Amino acid sequence: MWTVKRNKPGGHGVFVRLLIPNMLFLLLPLLVGWVIYNQTLQEIEKEVTAAHLNLLQQSKENLDRRFSEIASIANQLVSDTRIMQFQNIKEPFQGANTYAILETRKSIYNFSLSNNFLFNYFVLFKNSELVLAESTTYKLSDFSKSFQYVAMDARQWKSVFMDAYHYRKVLPAQEVTVNGSPYSLLTYIQSLGFPGAPQGAVVVTVDNREVQKLFKGLDLSGGGWAYIVSTSGDIVSSLSSAPSSLQALPVDRSKLVGKQGTILQEIGGQEMMVTYTTSAYNGWTYLVAQPVHVVFEKVLYIKKITFTMAFIFLALGLLIAYLIAYRNSRPLRSILETIRERSDREVAVYSDAYRFIRDTVSQLIDNNREMQGKLEKQAPLLQAALFERLLKGEYVSPKDVPVWLQHVGIETDGSYFAVAILQLRGYDGGLDRDELEKLEVKRVLVKDIIQEATNGTVHWHDVAEDQIALLFAFGPGYMADHTGQLDQFMSHVTRSIQANVQMAARFGVGGMHENLMNVSRSYEEAKRALEYLLWRNQSGIMRFEELPKENNGYYYPADLENRLSNLAKAGEQASVIELLEELYRINFEERRLSVPMLRLFMNEMWGTIVKLLPQVGMDEGAAMEQLKPFSGDMSTYEGLDHNYRSLTSTYRQVCGFVNEHKKSQNVQLLEKIIKLLQEGFSRSELCLDSVADQMNISKGYLSQFFKEQTGVNFSDYLEDLRMKQAKALLTHTDLPVYEIAVQVGYSSSNTFCRAFKRINGISTTEFRR
Repeated sequence: MWTVKRNKPGGHGVFVRLLIPNMLFLLLPLLVGWVIYNQTLQEIEKEVTAAHLNLLQQSKENLDRRFSEIASIANQLVSDTRIMQFQNIKEPFQGANTYAILETRKSIYNFSLSNNFLFNYFVLFKNSELVLAESTTYKLSDFSKSFQYVAMDARQWKSVFMDAYHYRKVLPAQEVTVNGSPYSLLTYIQSLGFPGAPQGAVVVTVDNREVQKLFKGLDLSGGGWAYIVSTSGDIVSSLSSAPSSLQALPVDRSKLVGKQGTILQEIGGQEMMVTYTTSAYNGWTYLVAQPVHVVFEKVLYIKKITFTMAFIFLALGLLIAYLIAYRNSRPLRSILETIRERSDREVAVYSDAYRFIRDTVSQLIDNNREMQGKLEKQAPLLQAALFERLLKGEYVSPKDVPVWLQHVGIETDGSYFAVAILQLRGYDGGLDRDELEKLEVKRVLVKDIIQEATNGTVHWHDVAEDQIALLFAFGPGYMADHTGQLDQFMSHVTRSIQANVQMAARFGVGGMHENLMNVSRSYEEAKRALEYLLWRNQSGIMRFEELPKENNGYYYPADLENRLSNLAKAGEQASVIELLEELYRINFEERRLSVPMLRLFMNEMWGTIVKLLPQVGMDEGAAMEQLKPFSGDMSTYEGLDHNYRSLTSTYRQVCGFVNEHKKSQNVQLLEKIIKLLQEGFSRSELCLDSVADQMNISKGYLSQFFKEQTGVNFSDYLEDLRMKQAKALLTHTDLPVYEIAVQVGYSSSNTFCRAFKRINGISTTEFRR
């Protein structure tokens, strides 16, 4: 027989000697990753700095060019002879001065037609207190009311523009109210007259948003900002991801060395990269600050990937080192002991352990294939049964549906689902055997056509001799795209059936729904669409959405009532409320039913409750208590609406009662199972199958239920009970090992000893000693 040599205590030193060189080898990827990271950081920092400088320089050049154009416009207006002659006029509306006003205003060219950067511009005359705009003439008192600086009153406004001489003066962006609308504007001022004797001013305003557009290419997320600062230190314009933070320049300008460059500075508690450049035209400084973690996002990603891979390699290396250090018979023996303990038959004696494992695995594979073959034979029947349950809405738990359908080979991955019913025309519903056989052949041909058209992505189910239900699953996307695919498919199938089977076909198509649990709704809608075609004796395609609206009756079909009851009996409160809200929307809002019709609808809804309460186990007294709201006012819309809310509340209470009852049943079942294990673990025949038979449940459900309730596998719990008793008997009695094995539920001492050493790490003899 094959035997295994045990490791000596010195085997630990072998493990260490094998582990250390592997760890040293695995540190190399970490070092390489660190070098790559540092090099990448430097290169990306250079790249980001150059990109920011380039963008700032472009913004600076654009703004310089714009203000140069503004200066040219202002010079044209200042040097205009009519404007120069009008500076000395004090009474503009007397005599020929009125005509001079018109001539002067006409001479003002509409510069905004050629420069969309301008917001507006106007000429102020100090002596006459007259304002000439693009198309209007104002008195200064009237103009100051329609063009108001929030931070200046009328006196300050007049003093800034009239009393001082300005040459190419630019006021920083300020809040301005123009004809009652707020704007943020930059103001360019060129005075008329001479220094010391100003006679007015040419004023050009620029929308601050046009200036801020220059920074739109910058990533200012995470607290970044951008500023334009004049030579006097005023903030001309600014932009930030947090506008409330734009109070003052957060950077010390004395630290900005040279005309352009980049510095790192801590601002607001985080490290920021500040890029700056200075205009040679007007001396303005352009600054952009971004959080370092935003700038170096690519570097951090590379660092994360590099170190993650390095640590993965390190972990794999440790595992490999461990396996190399313990490359003896211990894993093989563990496998052999497990096979012998779990085997239900006598295990043959092999001299070659590998051959023994190979034969056992081969047998397991053969058994699995045999079982798989039996399942494949039963798969069509299971598919048909489960598909029919899905169409009828008999599933109540959203978690169960995908598991069951996938188990029988029905893939249901999708975001939207729709059901269509295909009917072959020409069958009169008779039971003639020859006709039924011909129809069966044609139905097989139709299924081949469907499979060829969809490449097997559509599932079908026979719902009648001449009708096939088709389930479509669509991925995410626009509903119109999915509807177009469905129409194209049905048109193609209809033509193919006509050409190859020589039969006309009609399609009833249900609505498209997101939840797999709503497939039953789509199925019922498809049946209604098909019934309409039958009634009209038409072929072709009819969608549920295209059916004529019937507003003279309430909507509460029998299948929906059945689904509502099933959901309530399962305690699925969220699904119940969703279904009730849908019924409310259809009957109270969309159909606009009369009060008598709504009263009939409510009577039937309460009838469902009357039938439901005894089924969930609520006593008669509780049932009557739940029906008290039914006695309320049902003669008005308000009363019916209140009555429906009472009905919803009753369903909530029923679901709560069901869930509490289920919890109580689970506790009782778990207590029974644990009591049975604690009292009967000494019997060798006690196992998962025998406990399942005694509890009258399946062993699969028992195993899953026990693990969910206790967090421990059933077999591990039973084995732990037996081992605790075994250790107590070994400690406090002198009973031989074979008697202890029998008393704790093992059929042989060999099996007991192997299990004891596997769990406790030492033999029974060593433990007793």
